[in-house]
Amino acid sequence: MSPRFAKRLLYGALLLALVGGGLWLDAKRGESGLPALWAPLLATAITLASIRELLGLLEGAGCRLPRAPLLLASALLLLGKTWVEYHAMEPRAAWHSTTLAFVTIGVAALLLRDRDVTTGIARAGGAALVLLVTQLLSTLIDVVYDFGTGHLFALILATKAGDMGAYLAGKTLGRRKLIPHISPGKTVEGAIGGLAASLAVAGWLIVRAGEGRYTVGEALLVGALLFVAGHIGDLFESLWKRAAKVKDSGALLPEFGGALDLVDSLLFAIPAGYALLRLFAS
Repeated sequence: MSPRFAKRLLYGALLLALVGGGLWLDAKRGESGLPALWAPLLATAITLASIRELLGLLEGAGCRLPRAPLLLASALLLLGKTWVEYHAMEPRAAWHSTTLAFVTIGVAALLLRDRDVTTGIARAGGAALVLLVTQLLSTLIDVVYDFGTGHLFALILATKAGDMGAYLAGKTLGRRKLIPHISPGKTVEGAIGGLAASLAVAGWLIVRAGEGRYTVGEALLVGALLFVAGHIGDLFESLWKRAAKVKDSGALLPEFGGALDLVDSLLFAIPAGYALLRLFAS
């Protein structure tokens, strides 16, 4: 087993174990009529660890930002969303928008104190990226409360299946480079294999999680979207690491990498999958 394959296998297994643990704990809560809590808190913890590493990548690329305030801002966004969803506060969209507005204004006001105006645009862009990544990953919480932890498990597994399928197909059949200036190892053949894997897992798990709510065609469409969005998220994180001149985003997992490496493919996949499920449910 190659080190790269072992790395991807460990990432996928760890993420699924965490979500599976949250699913089991929240299922126990559901038996008592209580709303989900553990899966959202796990999503919050993983997201904050990822934001911490993103701040390190930005610093390595020459964009130094105030870590503690931005971590606090991300925590407020995540915990605020969890609080609103847990207590079913209505209108939920208005509460979420209000939280985002106040946190964004606070971060902007903090950046205005910086007297080095020559780096102002870079720091503003870096802070906006941090808030954007937090907001995108907060969709993990939306999936839990709108559809249930089972749906979240299905979306993550389908995305990670595409990641693993792309690696295996690329390793055995890969000839044509997909985007060599960012990730030399990715191939067109690998992308086709990854798409097939995502379709197979999504066609099974999403239909099962929906308990008749979705057709096979709808589940396959979600699987295709998950793969494309997941592949782009993986490439975006590779772009950030290249800018910072590092191999891994962090050292959360010794010899394997960090939290951001764990969730890179979910960055766009979960929001995209969630949006499509909402369309099907409407």
